[in-house]
Amino acid sequence: MDGKRFVRVHRSYIVSLDFVQSIVPLESGDARAVLSTGGEVPVSRRYRDALKSTC
Repeated sequence: MDGKRFVRVHRSYIVSLDFVQSIVPLESGDARAVLSTGGEVPVSRRYRDALKSTC
């Protein structure tokens, strides 16, 4: 996998930056990544800032 196109967003999830449409913050401090495929992936607080800086 190309480390420039994929990013870890959660302990159990890695996403391709090509498919991330938006990041929706949650009240808990976590977030959800909305994908162009219609799916949603949890984004933990630990990885949220890294995802925002790459999108």
